[in-house]
Amino acid sequence: MKIAEIKKQNGDTVYRAKVYLGVDKLTGKKIKANLTARTKTELKKKAQLAKAEFQNNGSTKKETIPLTSYEEVAQLWWESYQHTVKPNTQDSVKRLLANHLIPLFGSYRLDKLTTPTIQRIVNQLALRANKREEGAFLHYDKIHALNKRILQYAVTMQIIDINPAREVILPRKIKKGRNKVKHFNNLELKQFLSYLEEANLAIYRNIYEITLYKFLLATGCRINEALALHWSDIDLHNATVNITKTLNHLGEINSPKSEASYRTIDIDLQTIEVLKMYQKRQRQEAWKLGRTETVVFSDFIHKYPNNKTLSTRLNTRFKHAGVPNIGFHGFRHTHASLLLNSGIPYKELQHRLGHSTLAMTMDTYSHLSKEKAKTAVSFYEKAVSSL
Repeated sequence: MKIAEIKKQNGDTVYRAKVYLGVDKLTGKKIKANLTARTKTELKKKAQLAKAEFQNNGSTKKETIPLTSYEEVAQLWWESYQHTVKPNTQDSVKRLLANHLIPLFGSYRLDKLTTPTIQRIVNQLALRANKREEGAFLHYDKIHALNKRILQYAVTMQIIDINPAREVILPRKIKKGRNKVKHFNNLELKQFLSYLEEANLAIYRNIYEITLYKFLLATGCRINEALALHWSDIDLHNATVNITKTLNHLGEINSPKSEASYRTIDIDLQTIEVLKMYQKRQRQEAWKLGRTETVVFSDFIHKYPNNKTLSTRLNTRFKHAGVPNIGFHGFRHTHASLLLNSGIPYKELQHRLGHSTLAMTMDTYSHLSKEKAKTAVSFYEKAVSSL
């Protein structure tokens, strides 16, 4: 270290030196520091302190933020992950983090979060879920999967050496029987349609809502696929509907749920007539407001309608009709049940519903085709009698 003696204007003497600290590990550059002291001894001490500080900072002059807690790593992971998924997925994962992951693991230091610790927590979650305790989260497998993903991110970022969640054994879910798929049986559907027939179609809101309900029943569309439709997506001449988009929870347009959700659905002539009558009325209402409308189920207020508002209205309709509350998704299930009992092949139903796999369609709806199962018995009887 070369020390220079400097005479200041006021007559004082100071000592200066350019001290080599080392190579910055992050930039690869040689790092030097200009130091000044009143004595050579003080200058040497400053040089030693500067070198020690440089080494203690990870041999870099760049700011480094040590991550020691699970919550810090989870936040870093979220900042990267949130930009890679659609808003609906963002919302569900963010809630899973805030409501479950952070309360369970957030306060742990990463070096204290061991495999046995995580196994104990997962076991407790599974026990509560399988006992159906009040407040238990039934989908504890999602908590474990996300936790494992976050800790693997910490491994990738070289914050920890191994993923302690990787060797955790996920307890088996105890099945409590098949969850009932909400849908109308034939009697309930007939009762609901009869109720709709009594509505005063001179009131625009009535024809708007009835058209929406009948459209969902006839196509099996998801509600947010229907609400995203423009008139250009419906070919009234060829009786088809093109599904190419959906609404997310923010009321914005997104691509469909999966690649299989891109589809063209054939619709019946009666539904075509309902749509034509509704389109005519919509144009009349739009002209009153001095505008034209391209969104099929526009409410004339927002760019796209809100399904929560429409759900409230639907619940009232169900109550007045005296039928079970099956929700908007129940129309989709009812559509599937009607087609299955009419003999549609599962592969065709898969396409209409936009399912990614045939197994998904069969797992969800195979138990709904009760009438078809009885028909199979008659086929067997005929086959035996013809021997």
